[in-house]
Amino acid sequence: MSILKLLHPRVLAAIKAASPAAAEIPYVASCEFTTGKSGFGDIQVKGILSAAKRLKLNPQELAAQVTENLDLEGIGRATVDGPGFINIHLTGTWVGERIGRVFFGEEKARLGADEVKSRVVVDYSSPNLAKEMHVGHLRSTIIGDALVRTLEFVGADVVRQNHVGDWGTQFGMLIAHVSDQTDVNLDELTDLEQLYVQSKVRFDEDKEFADRAREYVVRLQSGEPEIIQKWKQILDVSLRHAQRIYDTLGVLLTPKDVCGESFYNDDLPNVVTELDKAGILVVDQGAKVVYTPAFQKDFGKGKPIFMVQKDGDGFGYAATDLAGIRHRLGTLKAQRVLYVVDKRQALHFRQLFDVAKRGHFYTDQDLFHVTFGTMQGKDKKPFKTRSGGTVKLAELIHSAQQRAFELAKEKNEKRKPEDRFTDAQLKEIGDAVGVGAIKYADLSKHRDKDYVFDLESMLQFEGNTAPYLMYAYTRARSVARNAETLDGVQNGLDSIKLDFDHPAEHTLGVTLLQFPDELSTVIATACPHHLCGYLYKVAQAYTRFYEACPVLKSEEEVKRKRLKLCAATAHMLKTGLGLLGIRVLEVM
Repeated sequence: MSILKLLHPRVLAAIKAASPAAAEIPYVASCEFTTGKSGFGDIQVKGILSAAKRLKLNPQELAAQVTENLDLEGIGRATVDGPGFINIHLTGTWVGERIGRVFFGEEKARLGADEVKSRVVVDYSSPNLAKEMHVGHLRSTIIGDALVRTLEFVGADVVRQNHVGDWGTQFGMLIAHVSDQTDVNLDELTDLEQLYVQSKVRFDEDKEFADRAREYVVRLQSGEPEIIQKWKQILDVSLRHAQRIYDTLGVLLTPKDVCGESFYNDDLPNVVTELDKAGILVVDQGAKVVYTPAFQKDFGKGKPIFMVQKDGDGFGYAATDLAGIRHRLGTLKAQRVLYVVDKRQALHFRQLFDVAKRGHFYTDQDLFHVTFGTMQGKDKKPFKTRSGGTVKLAELIHSAQQRAFELAKEKNEKRKPEDRFTDAQLKEIGDAVGVGAIKYADLSKHRDKDYVFDLESMLQFEGNTAPYLMYAYTRARSVARNAETLDGVQNGLDSIKLDFDHPAEHTLGVTLLQFPDELSTVIATACPHHLCGYLYKVAQAYTRFYEACPVLKSEEEVKRKRLKLCAATAHMLKTGLGLLGIRVLEVM
């Protein structure tokens, strides 16, 4: 259970006893962790000062009255500091008991986090077909994967969906162009991508070819076997490439998670019918649209339209997205749908949700656009190759893994000969650290922000990086291994009762117990950077503990307690990094 949730009703009851009027003020009982900050205790009550100011009360007197009424028996004690802050100091015994329950007892499955009993659809990755995945697909893929893992960890029924554009004019022009070639290879994506570029040039410059491409779209829609076969071949080679990228990144997406636009084709006429029934569909210059006046300022002097069906009966992707909402909420029975898509699509999703609401496609379910910024080069411009081309995702991953391998090899040469890793071990380290560094550098930033891709910085073993956290895990595990080697002291750790006397022990223990609150924030905001920041705090607290508190050289009882704290830390780091999709190593 969350410590802050445990304390909130106690704090609110104490405020109500001191001042019923103050208890009515929103967020008056809100608390935050202040562990490790000198003179602040472990938790601070934040709302007393503002409540006193609003009610024209003396903040120190109000804080003193609240403290007097605050029931913390068996948990800790409260003090009033400064102009009216209430600081809560948790006892080492209570913290130790909570560590035992959360990491070794009945709350171990979710490490104290609350269970989430709902069905959530997460729409993410969405690679372009007939093209290699590039860096523009990275953020949606790994942010979505982290959210999926986090939601599954707390018990949510998660439906992963990889929405791909597998229909429309681009396939007509590609198949038409392929049909004109005498010697083509549709089994290699690089060849397919070149064919796509060629077909686009012809489509833009040759009216006769453009008309024929549209005919191929009609033949595709009518299910002509020869056309369907080529279409499926294009999809297959594209998705096999994407799956190789997912496997390398350690992303959970599989072929069965792919849901193309074609899946919704049969429902598109129903979308139009339902919008018409709702009285919001209008015809504008032959097209069927919905006006969205709430977004007029985004259109300037233009009409704030949401295109549903183009003139000539062609459906737009807006209709497909509306059909997607109907399927996800109606058929899949989702209570929440997360769309992990570039923030540049924000207007489309605001209109989509508005039209879906007005069209009675949903009521109280949560549709949430998980926005994100762009990856930039060191020049603060969109990340490109030196020649200005798009950076292929496979090449980016390989370069990170190769550089991580080189750094691991350099460190390996400084080891004693008997302690050196084999080439196979170095490759495993390079692969894991390279991928982990890419993921963590992205996930540790607020998803809405643009960020600079700097491979050397993200591979550093100092600071808020994946290698630093991965090494903290390895170090915590090595203490346990050394203890086992020395005297088998690991046996029976579950039965050891913890209480913390040393400040570094206490700080680490309280930091470990903050996990449920941090996870709740990640789930509510769909922002994985909160988890990254928390894991960095854990690693820092462990480093201070490791430096201040001898483990293996302590007397037997202290040794066992500290080994148990090391085990809890290792478990937390492995679990937390796992939620980010980052694999830890036992040695590195």
